[in-house]
Amino acid sequence: MQESKCKICGGCPFRSLGLETYRKNKQEDFERTISSIKEATPFFDTPVFIDDGNRRRAEMSFEYIKKELKLGFNEEKTHNIININHCEMLSEKLNTLLLPLHNFLESFCQIKQTVKTKKKKLETITVNKGKIYLLHADNGMDILLELAQMPCLEHRLLVAEFVNANEDICRFSWSINNTPPETVIEKCSPELYIENYAIEIPEGAFLQASKASETAMIKQLLNYMKPINGKIADLFCGLGTFTYPLAQIKSNEIIAADSSTLSLKGMEKALNRNQIQNVKIINRNLFKYPFDKNELKGVKAVVIDPPRAGAHEQCKSIANLPQDIKPLKIVFISCNPKTFVYDAELLIKGGYKFERVTLVDQFVYSKHQELIALFTLNPNNNKGE
Repeated sequence: MQESKCKICGGCPFRSLGLETYRKNKQEDFERTISSIKEATPFFDTPVFIDDGNRRRAEMSFEYIKKELKLGFNEEKTHNIININHCEMLSEKLNTLLLPLHNFLESFCQIKQTVKTKKKKLETITVNKGKIYLLHADNGMDILLELAQMPCLEHRLLVAEFVNANEDICRFSWSINNTPPETVIEKCSPELYIENYAIEIPEGAFLQASKASETAMIKQLLNYMKPINGKIADLFCGLGTFTYPLAQIKSNEIIAADSSTLSLKGMEKALNRNQIQNVKIINRNLFKYPFDKNELKGVKAVVIDPPRAGAHEQCKSIANLPQDIKPLKIVFISCNPKTFVYDAELLIKGGYKFERVTLVDQFVYSKHQELIALFTLNPNNNKGE
């Protein structure tokens, strides 16, 4: 198995820079982007820089060609797979898993099976490529294979043998041609621990890239939210990363909305399991059907955590609300500062002040930037009244 080659793998293109220089450049680039927002002079809070060795999830590719297995990340701007046996970004547990995983996939790809073609002829094939999603959950490892063809019984037996031989693996699943994941073997449900709540993680659910960044973002969210209490809307809530901390304040009533049925089912199960009674779940495509005055009436604060495309329609809807219905605070979490610029300008035009912003760098030595920002409707009224 080849040594990893950080200089040509596409995951961390700025690794050749010294850490101090890299962080200085990233912060300056971030501030330039935010400073382009019209009519805004936010206070830049201390950036959150996550160190190497904290990444808890990884998306890798594998292929078996000419009796050689490649498992790793794609070379920058190509589909060429760079073999990885250790990655500076990944957690120690994920790195420890890479060699056994490589050996397992090598055996997995050598299994032959006979299938019928569309012309009803028999053909011998192998599963020789795919993607693999690794997650270092709080109680063990979760593995999801993405394949183009259905494996056979021998593949299933090999999976069972591999998982049972590795005590750190909680669950192994696969998805065939983008179908919903099938759990092949589960020793225990992978879990996420947030604010003393244990939340089961559905296969393929989105999580922040590191536990350290998740913790830092929750802390800043609660800081920005103070002293608001009451009705809060958590939009694009996903699995509920920010829902649970807000729900710990019993006087809060949380409306959690997302379009992912998988994530919401996981949240519903967690709410019942943890006996959380102050959260209402709404399954809603917020791109097509953003919350309007009917849903936001009486809501004191809104959390918005959209995908990279941003939350244009939702921000537009909030900006156009009657003044007496507009939430007092908006905490915006963005994984794309460039789309955030447009969303921020919509909120500012709608009467909000862009108060504060924090850079969150959880993809070390990359171009990727995340942020958490605070908007207030009336900066002179900080009592949530």
